[in-house]
Amino acid sequence: MANQHITNGNDNRKQTMRENWQVMKPFVHFAFKAMAVIGGALIGIIKLLPGLLENKHDDHKKSDKVIKI
Repeated sequence: MANQHITNGNDNRKQTMRENWQVMKPFVHFAFKAMAVIGGALIGIIKLLPGLLENKHDDHKKSDKVIKI
């Protein structure tokens, strides 16, 4: 009992938060990189859509030719 120290709970809490962050850090890093890749892919798809839709509509407009038999 003589060697027992009275400590402040904040020191233990700070150490626990630091340890938790060290465990979660790789997962958080991976999540941010994954969101960046998904965002880049979505931006690329959105940029391609108008061109694809215009080409699709142009194919229907080319039927103005008259074929005589």
